[in-house]
Amino acid sequence: MKSELSGAVDETVRTRRLSTTPAFWCALVGVAALLVQAWVLVRWAAAGVRSPRYSGDSISSARTATIWTIQAGLVVIAIGTVVYLTRDCRRRRSLTLDAGLFLGLVLSSWQSPLFNYRETALVVNQHLVHVNSWGPYIPGWDPPHREFQIEAPIAVTWISFGLLILWVWLQAWMGNRIAARFPNLTWRRLVIAVFVAGLVTDFVIESAWLNTGVYSHAHAWRPVTLFAGHWYNVPLPAVFVASAFTTPFVLMRYLERTRGVTPWIYRGAELASSSRAGNLTRVLAAIGAANVAVFAYLLWFILWAGVGGPMPADTPSYMWPLNAR
Repeated sequence: MKSELSGAVDETVRTRRLSTTPAFWCALVGVAALLVQAWVLVRWAAAGVRSPRYSGDSISSARTATIWTIQAGLVVIAIGTVVYLTRDCRRRRSLTLDAGLFLGLVLSSWQSPLFNYRETALVVNQHLVHVNSWGPYIPGWDPPHREFQIEAPIAVTWISFGLLILWVWLQAWMGNRIAARFPNLTWRRLVIAVFVAGLVTDFVIESAWLNTGVYSHAHAWRPVTLFAGHWYNVPLPAVFVASAFTTPFVLMRYLERTRGVTPWIYRGAELASSSRAGNLTRVLAAIGAANVAVFAYLLWFILWAGVGGPMPADTPSYMWPLNAR
């Protein structure tokens, strides 16, 4: 009887300790994000998923071949990434930060319509694999010509969101090289160096991706935009905030791999009642952290897009959202 009472007390103490940890609160946000996501996507699916037809645009055969090659490549890379992350988790016998972030990013992509929350700030190539947007089921979502908004689940939304892990890996690689080259850097300077590595990474990836013709920034604020007035423009606020979004994950990854420090979003998961419950806590914590990071980025995107525009005059016709029927 005494041992049973002692066990119950220990479990109560463990639960109270868990409820004060970052893992618990991130997991709570993860549950909320999944519920909101389900509420939005189920209503969207019930109303009918379709691939809207378009007319009046012109696209070259070379550009068409490029975007189809890109989509096929993204699927192959995503499969390879999942295989690698799965093996890594099995080897470590727990959910790794990389795997959690990949899953969290995929399950954050339901927020993609927020790019065009009030303005048509991001236009997507209409010849990609696409579906009608679920934006109408997000409260307050009301861009111009909302009926013409689309989502590209391979090249822009679900798969591509998950593959943002490649961006984190590239930034982490650059940060590791800097740390190895300058071993006496203070922590503050290392953080700055990793952030700058993020700026470089984002600029390189963003510039290359824009030139594929997959999407375009249609409402950028020209005074702080490179190549302003052209469809391949690169908004610097987006680069800056995106790097702020990836840098914390890169730093958590660095500390874990060099100093054995548990990633902040996972701290406290070890207090769960079992290893299975601990891994579930990590899964939900990663989903919550990724959703918060993506929302913070998109909120900034909404704010600065509101002062931008107009759409560049040289935007290709296959990206204009106004030629649907």
